[in-house]
Order: sequence, then structure tokens, then C-alpha cells
Amino acid sequence: MKDLRKLFGTDGIRGKAETDLTPEFILRVGQAGAKFLSGENCVENYLKSSAKNAKVKILIGRDTRPSGKKISEVLVSAILENGFDVLDGRIITTPAAALLVKILGLDGAIVVSASHNPVEDNGIKFFGRGGKKLTDSQEHSIEYCILNEPDQVPERGEVHGRNKETDVHDQAGKTRGNYSVLEDAYEIYINYIRDFFNLDLSGIRIAIDCANGAASILAPMVFKQFKADIEVFNSDISGLLINKDCGATHPEFISRATVESRSDLGIAFDGDADRVIICDRRGRIIDGDIIIGFCAIDMAEKKTLANNSIVTTVMANMGLEKVMKENGITVHRTQVGDRYVLEKMAETGSVLGGEQSGHIIFTNISPTGDGILSALEFLNVIVSNNYNFSEITEIIPKYPQILKNIRVADKKRVLESEMLIEAVKKVTNRLNGAGRLLVRPSGTEPLIRVMAEAESEKLAAGAVEEILSVIKEINLEQP
Repeated sequence: MKDLRKLFGTDGIRGKAETDLTPEFILRVGQAGAKFLSGENCVENYLKSSAKNAKVKILIGRDTRPSGKKISEVLVSAILENGFDVLDGRIITTPAAALLVKILGLDGAIVVSASHNPVEDNGIKFFGRGGKKLTDSQEHSIEYCILNEPDQVPERGEVHGRNKETDVHDQAGKTRGNYSVLEDAYEIYINYIRDFFNLDLSGIRIAIDCANGAASILAPMVFKQFKADIEVFNSDISGLLINKDCGATHPEFISRATVESRSDLGIAFDGDADRVIICDRRGRIIDGDIIIGFCAIDMAEKKTLANNSIVTTVMANMGLEKVMKENGITVHRTQVGDRYVLEKMAETGSVLGGEQSGHIIFTNISPTGDGILSALEFLNVIVSNNYNFSEITEIIPKYPQILKNIRVADKKRVLESEMLIEAVKKVTNRLNGAGRLLVRPSGTEPLIRVMAEAESEKLAAGAVEEILSVIKEINLEQP
């Protein structure tokens, strides 16, 4: 099915704060999203007032980026102006917000975050009832509402109940929603997972990299709750350094910090903590493929792996598939994006899925990928089976895999180039089953990602460099 979305990428609406995400645009996004989460059909009724349903409750949260506070305030204004109630979770991880929707029975959540992107970016993510991510068609419905909204933009004044500059004045005949801060958001989240995990981490030393993001407050609280001895890195909640040379997208930091701090394990989150990357005491990286495979084998042995299957993406290492096959576990692949993993999990009845990048989803615990919960489940398997921390990387061996990104002016033009298509065919034929090649666009940045894996690192590296040289040549050509 063709993806008709214009504003949404693989994970929400993203752009440069204050240039792409202007107050006027955010107002439209907030109004459209609030109407959709209330159950209103945006495509058919995008001009109708939803103030009649004043019981609708929407949670709003954000990561630590400095731009997040203003964006949140504009979104709050838009939601209240439509007559819906707002619960403000303030700084909170994206998956915690999704889980709170499920726990509290809310109508949805809107989270302001650009996840692993740099500080100058920001984004808006939506979760529906039950804390579920929206489908492509649902996001297309919100886009219709945004793009077909009248040119008139409401004036901005004081936020209801607060002295802010980003509210929408009441319109005649409308009942405004109520605003309140969810003061016990962290407590609700921790109580839920404490009841779920019977886990004692006493005597285990863990280095935690919070990426200067949303996990900076919550993650240390969680691991202390389970009595772990922790050393926390990159927990600056000013957000100015979010994801900068740290976190799940820069695992070299946690690798080094784990060794230097003499920790048993290292855990790194990204800016909104929906990703997690782990390393052992020697600093060896345990990525999403290893975490998924490791937990899948344990769940299969305990008969808790529904349909004896997992879901992963086209980026998953061939080594994972080989070990899963040896253990009688079926691997379903889908396109990159945890939203697509979730959809495939529902289709196949799988309860475990995720991505090599560290999005891990346990649907028996949470409606979406949660880095903190994934780390706890991983630790639960280690502790309950009395594994040696240094054994983990040997359980799921990996083929050498080379991934490089290249910035381009026009992703579509490059990917549709006959020159690139022919080059991909040529390299794929040369690999001849001893490896594979994947060329795909980034869903959030002007990049093309080139990945190759093979039985030897030299073969994989050569394949990637050959494709990169072709893309560079195409990129230099005039469109």
C-alpha cells in the first residue's frame, strides 16, 4: 500500500524547532491530533467542534530539549481550546507516556520529542487509546485535518489556568477543557513495573547513560527501586546536550564508561528512552538483535513466546535469524520502524519484537517499545538463569555488518536513479547468498542508509563503499 503521509515520518512529525515547527503549525497539529484522539473522524468532520465531549483526557509530555516546553504549551492550548482535558506529564519518557495512557484509561497522548535526533530538532508523536502508536492511515487522517484547516489561525493568549503566552482564546459557545499536572506520573509508572518484575539487582553494579534526555530522572529512580548499585552518566535535564556524543546512538560512551567504572553492565538510552543499548563488563556492545534473541530463547524455553515467533526488521543481523532457526523460533521481518514491527506483531500474534537499533517491544508488558522495561527484562533473564554477564555476546553471534549514512539533497531522486538500481543489482549478485545489501532512506533525516553484511568484514565493507560512490556521483548531478 502506498504511504500517502506528507508530514509524518517513521516516528511522528519532526523538524527544526521554531523554523519548521512554528507556533501556527503546532496549533494546527494540536487541534487536529486532539480531535482525532477524541474519536472524531478528521477526514469527514475536521471543521466540527468537539467541545461536546468534555470528558476526553489527553496526556502530554516532552523530553528535555529547550524547545519542548514552548511546543508543549502551544499543544496544550490547542487541546484545551477544543474542549478536552489535559494531564501534563512534563518531562517524561515517550514509552512511559504511552504506558500511562493504558494504565489510566486515557484517550491518548501527545509527546514532544525528536528521540535520538540532535537538540535543534524536535517532533510531535501521537498515541491512541491503550497507548498504541497510530497506523499510517490514522496519521494520514490527522494530516488531512492539518492541511485542510482554514487559513485563519486563532490568536494566542494566556494558557488556561497558567500565565503563558501560547493559549488560544475561547471561541463563542465553546467549553474549555481543564488543565492539571500529573504530579505522580513517575510513581504510577514505577508502581506498575515494580508489580510486574520480581527482580532483585542487589550487588549488581550498572553504569547508566541517560543521553541527557527524558530518562535522566526516571531511569535512576527505577534501577534504585530494584536495589541496583548504579553510576549515572549524562543526566543534564537542561537538554542542551541531548544525544550529543552519548546515549544509545553513541554506544562507544557507555562501553568506555562501563569499563572505567568497573561496572558489571552498561545501559544506554536515547533522548526519549524508547531505545536501549547494553554492554557487558568488557565494553562489548549488546544491541537490539542480541537482546531480542537472548530474551526469545528464554521465553521459548518457558513457553511464554507466543506462536514461537519474533518480529524484527530488514536491518536485523543474519546471525540472529540463524540462531533463532536453530532454536525453532520463526523470524518475521518488516520494514524499519518500530510502528511497523508493532503492526506485524499484531498480525502474527507475536509478543516480542524490535529493531537492531534498540527499540525492543514486549507487548505483554507495554503497548510500545520501552528502553527501561527492555533493560529490566534483559536483566531478569540474566538473574533468573544465573548467567555470567560476559557470556551474553556469545549466545547470539553476529555476521560482520557495515552501515554508513550519506547526506543527499533529494532522497527520492537518488533512490529511483537507474544508476543506483543497477549498482545494487550488481553488488547483490556478487554477494550471492554469502551476504546481503540494503539501501534505504532515513525516515527522519535527509540521509540514505547503506548497509551490507557478509561472512567477512572485507566483503561487507567493499559492498557499502561501492554503493556510496555511486550515490555520491548521482548526488552531484543536476536534477
